[in-house]
Amino acid sequence: MGQFDDPFGSILISTWICSALEMLIIKDTIYYYNNYTKDRLFLKAFIGITVFVDFLSLLSDYADVYLLTVKNWGNPVVLRTQYWPVTSYLATTGITALLVQSFLTYRFWSLTKSWSICLILSLGILVSFGGSIATATVFAIFPSYEERVRGLVPVIIWMVTTTVTDIAITSVLIWRLYKMKTTFKHTESLVYRVIRTSVQTGATTCIIATITLITFLVNTSSNVETAFAFILGRTYVLTLLFNVNLRMSNRDAKESEPDSHTGHRGPAVTLEGIQVHRTAVVHMDESDYAINERLAAGKQQNSDAISAKTEFDSDRDSDVKRNASFA
Repeated sequence: MGQFDDPFGSILISTWICSALEMLIIKDTIYYYNNYTKDRLFLKAFIGITVFVDFLSLLSDYADVYLLTVKNWGNPVVLRTQYWPVTSYLATTGITALLVQSFLTYRFWSLTKSWSICLILSLGILVSFGGSIATATVFAIFPSYEERVRGLVPVIIWMVTTTVTDIAITSVLIWRLYKMKTTFKHTESLVYRVIRTSVQTGATTCIIATITLITFLVNTSSNVETAFAFILGRTYVLTLLFNVNLRMSNRDAKESEPDSHTGHRGPAVTLEGIQVHRTAVVHMDESDYAINERLAAGKQQNSDAISAKTEFDSDRDSDVKRNASFA
């Protein structure tokens, strides 16, 4: 391994990966604003702020690499010093994690109204955020690479609480979603898709945070952990965008609305078992007519009961689908 692979090569490669992830963020952000035009202004602003803060973090990553590999190249004193981009990306990454974890906690609260669990999750979020700000502050006060060991405690607090909080949020969301029941296969598929996405995104942030902590503990003067820390912010934003974009879009909702002329729904929900009855003219005497009247009344009652059950199941399915998609 060359002498510059660790201090410069690791963070340079990390910025390439971050650039690829940023393209996904831009694509998913455009998709969100184009397809969810009826969302509340608060949610739109929240997503915009989160993406913007993460973009500032990405610019800090670029600035860190530029200062080390271009502007200050050949100056050994400068190359062993951490400047403002390090403090900036640490703080903005912590803010991004705070926003996304708070969003997921709110979604869990909207499903369960469980204040006790949400308070515990909120405590983990605040401790994690405090750890990120403390880490940024320590590195700003002691910028030399030889003094990075001073940031050992805040880094451990930050990464451990981030990992534990992510695992906790993912677990409670999966538990709540798994308890949802519906008679519609389409909505059941949506619930399991949300569960799968929650596991994937939650596991990704946990793994990256764990690797960042381990590499820092192994060598506090290395930049390998910095490379993984660069990526952490992007994964949090993608977690947020994946969650909001799993819902049925406004365009799909229009297609699934009942037709005003036929009363049939679009392809989003399919109701099977519809029977077509043909009309025939039959001559009957009075006794036959009375019997037929009673039979018709019985069929009408059965039809009303079936319609009521179908409407109830449909309403319950809509509630499950709405709660699952916002989780």
